[in-house]
Amino acid sequence: MGAMMHHALRLRPAFLVFQTLALALLVLLPPPAWAQGYTYTHYQKNMAFRNDEERALAGDILARAPDAVTLQEVNRDNDKLLAMLAQAYPSQEFCTFKGIGGVAVLSRWPLVPGSNQCIRPLGAVAIQVQMPQGRVWVISVHLETRDKPRHARQAQRLGAYLSQVPGPKIIGGDFNNAPQSGPVRDVANGAGVNRIGAAITTRRVGGLLGVPIDFVFASGGRGEVTQLPLLGSDHYGVWAEFTMAD
Repeated sequence: MGAMMHHALRLRPAFLVFQTLALALLVLLPPPAWAQGYTYTHYQKNMAFRNDEERALAGDILARAPDAVTLQEVNRDNDKLLAMLAQAYPSQEFCTFKGIGGVAVLSRWPLVPGSNQCIRPLGAVAIQVQMPQGRVWVISVHLETRDKPRHARQAQRLGAYLSQVPGPKIIGGDFNNAPQSGPVRDVANGAGVNRIGAAITTRRVGGLLGVPIDFVFASGGRGEVTQLPLLGSDHYGVWAEFTMAD
């Protein structure tokens, strides 16, 4: 018995050193991915009315497998895209608006029953879905072009409307204006969302000048955006990866 206790006492200092080193490593190592919160992915795309590359666009969306998709300029010539994505993205809402055409939103997560809505006449479509960290609104927006008087009024009214919608939100859309403009801020501030990433070129004027007019926003959102191919459109797509504050 005495010999065993003596052996244990000799091992104890070595054990304490090992334990100290293990704790130090735990402090120095980055936290595991699950401890950092869910990373959301979003695909924003103005399809352009004359888009005839629906199959290529559908293939790109399915390959990237985002949590949600927001689309603008969806019409009877290109709305077959929605059917192509229906199996993987069963939560869908599509509405048409005077002047700006069809606006759609899709998600691979389950739809909260009765949440899907056309926000008339404000050019927006919304669904609420059950995502991994809870219920989230996904909203697709298409503002009139900035040269039209309705552009600023539409943004103001939409921001006021979204301020009354409770819960976290992801908003993707064609805002037809610069990120720092009053109309874009009206929508973002009203909804209580942050723009994801830096402003990137999403359309080229005259084939040369690149302008950022398509954005992704999220409640407490922090992350990055990447320019995606045209795929039959005159707008580049926007790929967003981000986290959201609780």
